[in-house]
Amino acid sequence: MIDFTKETSQSMISTTSSNMSSSLINTNSRTSTFSSSSSESEPFNLKFITEDQKYFSKLMEDLSIIDNVYDTFEYDIESSSAYDKQLLDIARQVQLKRQALNQLLQSETEYLDDLLTFHEIYTLKIQPWLHNSTDKDIIAKFLSTPYKDQLNNMFQNVQTIANTHKLFLTELKERIQLWGPTQIISDIFSNLYSHLNTYEPFMQQHADYVMALDTLYHLPSFVKLIQSMTEKNATLKVQDIAYCLHLPLHRLSVYNKALSQLKHYSDPAYPDYTVLLSILKRFRALESKWTERVQDCQSHLMVLEASRAIEACPIQVTHQRRLLLFAHLIKVDLDDITLTSDTRMYFLYNDSLIYCKKLKENKKNLSDKKLTYKGTLNLRGADIRQLAPSFCAKMCEVKKPLFRIGKKSSDTTSLPGAEAFGFELVTSEINLDAMSPLHQNYQSAMAGAGAPIRRRHVMRTKSHQELKTWFNTIRKAIAIANAQEQ
Repeated sequence: MIDFTKETSQSMISTTSSNMSSSLINTNSRTSTFSSSSSESEPFNLKFITEDQKYFSKLMEDLSIIDNVYDTFEYDIESSSAYDKQLLDIARQVQLKRQALNQLLQSETEYLDDLLTFHEIYTLKIQPWLHNSTDKDIIAKFLSTPYKDQLNNMFQNVQTIANTHKLFLTELKERIQLWGPTQIISDIFSNLYSHLNTYEPFMQQHADYVMALDTLYHLPSFVKLIQSMTEKNATLKVQDIAYCLHLPLHRLSVYNKALSQLKHYSDPAYPDYTVLLSILKRFRALESKWTERVQDCQSHLMVLEASRAIEACPIQVTHQRRLLLFAHLIKVDLDDITLTSDTRMYFLYNDSLIYCKKLKENKKNLSDKKLTYKGTLNLRGADIRQLAPSFCAKMCEVKKPLFRIGKKSSDTTSLPGAEAFGFELVTSEINLDAMSPLHQNYQSAMAGAGAPIRRRHVMRTKSHQELKTWFNTIRKAIAIANAQEQ
């Protein structure tokens, strides 16, 4: 399960029409060995291999041999034909392509291991447990509902995806063993592409899988079963069951990066170059086609993850609810706007905005929950506003520590010299008293009981980009909330 307390600002959706890049959540998964920083403008960019020292050292050793050939026969190279020099360049490219394939082999092996471990640890144990269960709660709330079939479909689809990658991994291993200057590779990628339709049912039914898992996690007997399974397999470092709903969503980008590197280190005269370029375009087109669906699946899954991580979370998992953003933001005290001590974890859904505080660590508490729910900001009828430059300037002012009742002097520290960023959210709340409080947080001081009052909430972000992301996304969420009310 995701530890939200360690996360920085994360975006689960694109917040502009140009599909602004959103940060992917950290799920403690194995990091892909392919780096997106590889640049085609640099003929021998080695940044993509620096994450694995073993492969990096091997490649450096191989390339040094080729360089030594240059040094040893420097006079002959200079006087030889261009053809001889080209042979040495081809040798370098062949080694770089093989290294890229070895990186993919490692990544593919780990991916398949994760899928097979999921099958062995969860599928083969949960299905018999449900079938033999006599628990009335399980029968009434799960076995007698459509969720039973949806869970079985999830297990079957994950196994089908695993079978597809078993075949690809076998072909990849065989091709690397036979690798040479004229060896082609595009055919096995073409074969993989023809089987990627196995991901279609997984994404189409993803929302049902999330709902099925949410139902199970509300059953105490299921929670105990999962805990016992993870404890028995502690040496395997088994990922959470929800992790397997995240893992396949982002796999396509791995092949895009691998194909980009293979094309980059291939000469246009290489027999496989044209076909590699064609299959790369097909993979990129498919990834672009899946982008919105993947983001939707991911943001729905995050609703489940958040509900499990937050104690007393009032936000339930539904088919329509999505988690759009989550981040640590500073709640600005309007009595002293320079204070930066009130940091809260905000979760923005497509219909709600809540904030939480981190739970104090307690060895006796064996729960997975890391946060505790503190409040909800009503988005219906709310307004979001930019902060005036003069207000932001005042937030940066450095004040000398003063004696404050109930607060430590260190709480008055601001961020000296830093530029302040933030926004103001004005919400509508029901006044339960005959007279609303006379305070600058409120903008309807003499309203009667039951009348709506307007309350100001000022949040401070870490950067202008974070401000822009939150401002635009909250504005869209407000529009959705208002439309639902009509």
